[in-house]
Amino acid sequence: MDENPYIFLKNNLFLQFLIADRYRIYRHITACVSLLLFFLITKEWGAYKGFVDHLDWIERCMIITLAFYLNLYVLIPRFLFRGKFVTYVFSLVGVLLICQVITYYLNTVVWREYVISEDLKKAMALPIPTLFIFSLLSLLPFIMLSTLIKIFQLWIKNTEKMQELEQQATKSELQALRSQIQPHFLFNMLNSINTLLYIDPEKASYTLTKLSDFLRHLLYQSHEERVFLSSELRFLSDFLSLEAMRRDDFTYEITYNEKNIQGIQLPPNILLILTENAVKHSIDTLAPTYIYMKCEQKEGWLHFSVYNSVPLQPNPQQKFSGIGLTNLRRRLELLYDDRFKLLQEALPQEYIVTLVLQL
Repeated sequence: MDENPYIFLKNNLFLQFLIADRYRIYRHITACVSLLLFFLITKEWGAYKGFVDHLDWIERCMIITLAFYLNLYVLIPRFLFRGKFVTYVFSLVGVLLICQVITYYLNTVVWREYVISEDLKKAMALPIPTLFIFSLLSLLPFIMLSTLIKIFQLWIKNTEKMQELEQQATKSELQALRSQIQPHFLFNMLNSINTLLYIDPEKASYTLTKLSDFLRHLLYQSHEERVFLSSELRFLSDFLSLEAMRRDDFTYEITYNEKNIQGIQLPPNILLILTENAVKHSIDTLAPTYIYMKCEQKEGWLHFSVYNSVPLQPNPQQKFSGIGLTNLRRRLELLYDDRFKLLQEALPQEYIVTLVLQL
């Protein structure tokens, strides 16, 4: 049986060393020590007089380390990963040019009188463009290495995130099926419809249509990667209308402008989880209950708020674990990273949950 790629990434120490934040300091130490050893091994000792012979390799080490980390943590994240390829190229060329100017100035001006190696003297006599080209060729492997490391880190993290997202989606789907198509829910609805057939056949027909729409949405649209917001809101309306059949003194309202949300898409069942949470925690057999929702799009952000009544006398048997919202928050982190807000506000007689998503 093939190993799950997600488990493989989690258990592979080498890959975790390259991407995990807890190993960051060790990665830096490894990189610096490797560069230091490289220059100590490849250094042509005795090329300069006295202490300048040490300053030469220290300067080369510092220049290459500077270019390496500037490319790794500044140029690639700010330009290359944001699609600004031309800006990245020009910025990289500028950094390399500055490094070449510093190296050329130190070797041919500041330390020139300390040179004792005949080979180095011949090299310094070469034209400036030739010196720049040779110096650039010595920098390029380190620049290419830092770029490959950063791209590989991004690929591994994206792969890890996608695997976790698939697992989370599977768990969410199973949880949705368990919580939404529960046998007692269907049993109660069918019993209500059976009773209405004798009392109010027209209302029974209406309820049966709503139940059909509700089940059709769960069976088909829940498997899509993205669904239209307008479709989700109509589904929530059907869901609450069915809930109203089971309760006395229950009112609900969903407020939105069709033109304002036209064409907006989002992952399925995100809003349903908020609605289920409101339904679950608004049940009160002693007083009227309500659920009000408001949905609008503002400057590229979707704002969805749910207001529900709070029972006058909390039921001690009711579990307020908040697992649904916790799972929702984790799913949103995987889907939207830091481009969302999930806010909760508990008032004495009302509970408010607001979800804000960047479109």
